[in-house]
Amino acid sequence: MSKPSGIYRKLVKVFVLQMLFISAITVLGVYIAATIVEKVMIKAALEGEAIHYWNLLKKDPNHPTPNTDNLMGYIAKQGDYSQIPDTLKSVPLGFRRISFDGRQPIIYVEEKHGDRLFLVFDEQSVGKLSFYFGVVPLSLALMVIYVSAWLAYRWSKNSLSPLVSLAQTVRDFDVRRDQPDALKLEGYNQLALNDEARILADSLQEFTQRLKRQLERERAFTRDVSHELRTPLAVIRGSLELLEKQAQEPLQQRVINRMQSTSDDMLSLIETLLLLAREENHAAEENVLVNELATALLEQVTQTHHLTQHDVSLQLKADFSLVVKAPRQVLNIVLGNLIQNACNYTLKGSVTVHIQADAVEVCDTGLGMSEAEIIVAQQAFERLPKTQEKQGYGLGLDIVKRLCDRYQWQLSIQSQPQQGTCVKVRFAQAQIGASQHL
Repeated sequence: MSKPSGIYRKLVKVFVLQMLFISAITVLGVYIAATIVEKVMIKAALEGEAIHYWNLLKKDPNHPTPNTDNLMGYIAKQGDYSQIPDTLKSVPLGFRRISFDGRQPIIYVEEKHGDRLFLVFDEQSVGKLSFYFGVVPLSLALMVIYVSAWLAYRWSKNSLSPLVSLAQTVRDFDVRRDQPDALKLEGYNQLALNDEARILADSLQEFTQRLKRQLERERAFTRDVSHELRTPLAVIRGSLELLEKQAQEPLQQRVINRMQSTSDDMLSLIETLLLLAREENHAAEENVLVNELATALLEQVTQTHHLTQHDVSLQLKADFSLVVKAPRQVLNIVLGNLIQNACNYTLKGSVTVHIQADAVEVCDTGLGMSEAEIIVAQQAFERLPKTQEKQGYGLGLDIVKRLCDRYQWQLSIQSQPQQGTCVKVRFAQAQIGASQHL
């Protein structure tokens, strides 16, 4: 059984709070009404009975005290309490409730001209009347309110059920796994549904169709770019290889090497951008030994960077033999960009690649960055103007961040100006194939 959705929980919460509020107000109203009846109305009635009896007694000194089913009167003339029950003798003047003959009647005591009048009012019969004419109608009214609120809740739930079902359909749709056509919205376009559900379904259906067309255009674009950009680069690289064989002067050789390095960087950048442009991950995953990959990357960077001129050393520190299940090309791009960035921003010192149990950390002793510069460095086409070496395209750290987000790797950067930078990529546990101490 599926759990109730958020909006259903909110409806239940509102319904329960509404019932509690109505019940609390009703109980408070009954209590206030009972207090008013006892403290005001009954007191006023007993005071009126006392005044009426004093008037009758004035006309007839032998007039009997009140004696009815609900009201009993006693009088002590000139201090003679012989006819007064013992329980009432000590009751002071005023209005109060006491225990009398096993009940809790209301007693009103008044004194005039040396005579003391005791009026005992037993509201038991009145209480029965109040129950039948007060509590019962009130209970029926509460039942009507409760039933009406419950019907309103059921009606609201039925009215919102198409929206909740539509939300569940969208929630179950995974844009990274499912095709746009997998989002089935035809059932929500029926005329029997409310206008909001139909409007949302129509809007979502139009959006998915636009998304489908956009994905088709993007796939066509990546196919065309893959061919159109690689072909001229292949021609350039082939021509550079011929020139390299014919180059005789050291200056020509250095120029050709820089052109080859630049074309290699451009080809790698094109492959990376094409990989990021694809919504689906077409790259096959394999168990990649990060230690071997890092060693190859360090050798490659040593050949393409003039590190000895700046007294920069590359070091590999491996505490574990780490195997990560991921596309080799993706790991190559991530680690390669981090190592190249570290070399570009280190004019003197060292660049260390530290392989840990579940992460790879690239640390340098270079220029470092402030917190504001770290934010800028992660944005596309942004570079920090601190190096005099090859300037690149300002995409390295942005590409690393996007790839880490795609594969759910955790990227963290720690840096201090003039003290160097450490960038760590922590891999998801589910992707770590093996990690052993060396």
